[in-house]
This record gives sequence, C-alpha cells and structure tokens, in this order.
Amino acid sequence: MRIFKIPYDIKREEKIFGGYLSLRQVLYLMLIGITCSIFLLPIPKILSISIISILVIFLLLCAFLKINEQNFDKFFFYALKYLFRRKKYVFRRENEEC
Repeated sequence: MRIFKIPYDIKREEKIFGGYLSLRQVLYLMLIGITCSIFLLPIPKILSISIISILVIFLLLCAFLKINEQNFDKFFFYALKYLFRRKKYVFRRENEEC
C-alpha cells in the first residue's frame, strides 16, 4: 500500500461552500439575512435603516475582513476583552533588584 503525504494548511479555513466561502462566513451571511427582517418591524423607517446598516456592515466585516491574518471577529473579541479586563500593575521600588 502506498502512503501519500496530505498537505494541511492550518492558516486558512476550509472553503466548503462552492470553494469560496467557509462555514463561518456563511453563518455571518445568514445573520445578515435575519438582520434585514428588522425592516419589517413597525418602527420608523429611518431608525430601522440605520440599525440595519450598522449591523450589516459589522457582520460583513466579521465575515470577510482580516487584520494581520486574523479574522475581524476574533480581533474584535480580543479588543473588547483587553478593554474590559482588569489590568494588574505591579509596583517596584527603583533600588529593589529582582
């Protein structure tokens, strides 16, 4: 029996929908479709359009934008985590040596 090496790229997601979209991207696009249903609610049209546009832009960024080869949704989560976590400051005297 022959043994072949199978290349595995861990830096990129598997494109399983038509060879172009990953599962994560398809889920974000489905959320965009659900977000557009806000337009059917009985609220003022200007308010619904502004809410829809903000959410759609954010979800499109999460689906397709990469910053330093990291997806935007992970980048955004890490930024929020950094902003809201407790920061620990250690005080050391100048003449004290480690």
